[in-house]
Amino acid sequence: MIQTILSILAGVLSLYTLLCFIYILMSWFPGAKFTKFGHFMTAICEPYMGLFSRMGFLRIGNIDFSPIVSLGVLSLVSAILAGIQHTGRIFLGGILGTILSSLWGIASSIVGIFTLLIFIRWIVLLINKGRTSYESGWNQIDMLLNKISYKVAGTFSKKVMSYQQSLLISWIAFLVILGAGHFLIAILVNLCYRMPF
Repeated sequence: MIQTILSILAGVLSLYTLLCFIYILMSWFPGAKFTKFGHFMTAICEPYMGLFSRMGFLRIGNIDFSPIVSLGVLSLVSAILAGIQHTGRIFLGGILGTILSSLWGIASSIVGIFTLLIFIRWIVLLINKGRTSYESGWNQIDMLLNKISYKVAGTFSKKVMSYQQSLLISWIAFLVILGAGHFLIAILVNLCYRMPF
């Protein structure tokens, strides 16, 4: 009986996650939210997604990470329900392992986006010999990356450095964070699953 209820809840959460994903994709197409389907999706998804979009710390510059976090939370709850359904019991170690794994998935996605942006920006600066036209679209990205790259690079070196140097140091630091984090989380999740309770 309980496994049936958990199975239904996991299915509903998976469907709702898919609807929220479609709702996020709709924001990429101007006017899509003003169609009948758009109004329907807004009525279903916005109450939940709005909870995260109101959290200011999820927006860094012009980049809004609230959709990633909202989908991550849905996936986390769905994974916990699936784990309970699979084992037939509430297993604290399994729940902790799932939470750690999901939180790392969200964090590594955000760090991965910054790693990719920083690398692309560094390559473009390398090709253009450090020059950027003020009319280019890079100015918005530079406003975001400038603060982050100098802050990250400043933790490793107190010397005055160029923007290109700070990007390179930040890119390497983020790659190390992603690699070390993946390794550490794998160990912690394994330890959680070995817990006797």
